[in-house]
Formats: sequence, C-alpha cells, structure tokens
Amino acid sequence: MNDSTDDLIRLAHVGMHPDRLRGLVTKAGSPGRILRQIQRGNLKVPEEARKAAAVPAAERRERLLRARIDLVLPSDDGFPERLSNLPDAPLFLFQRGPVFEGTAVAIVGTRACTVYGRRMAERYGEAVSKAGWSVVSGLAKGIDGAAHRGSLLGPAPGIAVLGSGVDVWYPRQHRDLGESILDAGGTVWSEAPPGARPLGWRFPPIHRNMGYTSRSQFI
Repeated sequence: MNDSTDDLIRLAHVGMHPDRLRGLVTKAGSPGRILRQIQRGNLKVPEEARKAAAVPAAERRERLLRARIDLVLPSDDGFPERLSNLPDAPLFLFQRGPVFEGTAVAIVGTRACTVYGRRMAERYGEAVSKAGWSVVSGLAKGIDGAAHRGSLLGPAPGIAVLGSGVDVWYPRQHRDLGESILDAGGTVWSEAPPGARPLGWRFPPIHRNMGYTSRSQFI
C-alpha cells in the first residue's frame, strides 16, 4: 500500500457525502491534503468524523480484514468498469462478498408497491438470474427486495447496493435476504463506511451505482 492509498482508506471512513468528498479531493489534489485540513480544523466536519479521520490506515485495514470487508478502488480489477467511467464515479466501494464478474441488470422501484408489482418484480428477478445475469438493486422494501428474492431462484449471484454500511442491513427485516444473497455468492456494495446508519442523504448516490450497466430494467 502506498501513502495515497493509505490516505484514501482513512478518508473513506470519515463518512462524507460522496459528492462532497469527490469535490474536495478534486480541488485539493489528494486525499492526504483533505485529511490534513480536517486535522488542522480548516475543514469543518462533525467531531465523530474528525476522530474517524485520525485512525491509522493499518488499523482500518485490520478492522476490515476481521469483518471480511474489502475496500475496492477504481484502479482495482474488481471495480466495475462501467461505473469507473462515469463522471461522478465513486472514489471507492466497500464490499462484502466476492469480486463481481459478469453482466448486471438493475431492477428498482417503489417501496409501496402493489401485490401485482411485487410478483412481477420477483418474476423479473428470477428470469434475469436464470438468463445468467446478476440482479442489482437496493435491498429496499417493495420492488427491490422482491427482485432480489426472485433472483435467488436462479443461478446468477445478486448485487445489493446499500445506503448504509455493508454490515448494516436496511431495512432490518431484509437481513436474512441480504445474508442469503451473500451465501449464494453475491456481493454487497456501499460508499458508506462500515457501521454507517441508513440516513436519508446516503440513498441518492446508490442509484448511480445500481445503473452502471446499459442493460437495465426499471419497474
């Protein structure tokens, strides 16, 4: 690991909004400069974030290793190519599960869906998985969860993109569903650091991460 990667590992745990973080790094030129601004008090962040920024990279890597969580960077082979090509591509992704390989199809929709909508989402999820494509969705109530449940009936592993840490299932009642995705060889991604709560502002960026493939089905 070089110093730049170490700095990014530390900065990834601060928990800033991805757009703000990307803008700050672009303006400053490096993650290390942002960390120094935080430490000097030149950049206002919550006290919790300031303390998070001070944790050494080696300690962060050890914690991630124990939790079986990876930090995937755009330069890594496991980072989705189509996602890395976006102008607002994430600086990193926290990941549980194996490196994703193959084609993904996004199935997303309302949380307050009808019974018919839920059944159709499950059928779409099953059909996509049986076609050999991975269903990618947000594990939310309604359409997202239904699509994931349907995908488990096929062979292709799914991808859940969360608005919380990859170790925080949201909604709670989808914990078993999320664990089933991992047990089936699927992957869980998030830009939020481990332990991050599912706050409302964390959710808009995940739709970018779900729609990186041109083969997307929206319900």
